[in-house]
Amino acid sequence: MPHGTVFPVRRMTDAMSLIEHFTYIGIFCILILGGLGFPFPEDGVLIMAGVLIAQNVIRPIPAIAVIYSAVIMADFTLYSLGRKYGKGIIHHGRFSYLISADTISRLEAKFYRYGSLMIAAGRHMAGLRVPIFLISGTVGIPRLKFLLVDSISAIFSISITIGLGYFAGNSLAIVKRNVAKVDHIIIIVVTALILGIIVFSFFKRRKKEKYLSRQNESRV
Repeated sequence: MPHGTVFPVRRMTDAMSLIEHFTYIGIFCILILGGLGFPFPEDGVLIMAGVLIAQNVIRPIPAIAVIYSAVIMADFTLYSLGRKYGKGIIHHGRFSYLISADTISRLEAKFYRYGSLMIAAGRHMAGLRVPIFLISGTVGIPRLKFLLVDSISAIFSISITIGLGYFAGNSLAIVKRNVAKVDHIIIIVVTALILGIIVFSFFKRRKKEKYLSRQNESRV
C-alpha cells in the first residue's frame, strides 16, 4: 500500500489548506508531489478540485489544464526514474518502501504479457499507480508510447474523478439552499421509521402470543 494512504484525513486537510491559499499553484504542486509517492492522494485532490469548481472557487478550464499537465508530468517523471535506475529503483531511498523486488517481478510478468495496456490500467489503479509507472520504465516501454497511452488514459481518469467532485459540490450547494426542506424530510423519515418499528413490534408480539396460545392448547 502506498505511503500516501496511511494518514488520509490529516493529509487531505493539509492539501485543502494549501489549495485554498494558492489555488492553481497549490493544485499543481500537490499533484506533482502526490504522483511521486508523497502522502497526497491524487484521486482525493482531483475530487476536491471538482468540488472547488462546483463552488466557483476555481474556474474549470484553467483548473483542468493545470491538473492534466501536473498529472502527466508526475507520471512521466516516475517512468523516467524507472528507466534510469532499472530494477535498482528498489534501493533508491525515496521509492524503496513503495516497491519491492517481488512487486517488480510480478508486474514485469504482466507487462510482458499485456504490454502498454498495463499503463492504461495503472492510471486507474490508485494503489498500483506508482509501481506500474516505475516498472514501465524499467522494462523499456518506449517514451512516446508511454506518453501516448498515459495521456489518453488520463483524460478519462481525470474527467471521472473531477466529475465526481463536481457532482458532490453541486449536491452540497443544493442541500445548503434547501436546508429547511431537508430538515422536514429528515423529520418525516425519522417519524416514519419510528411508526414502522412500533407497528412491526405490535404484529410481532401478536404473532408470538398466538403461537404460544396454540402451543398451550395443543398441550391441553
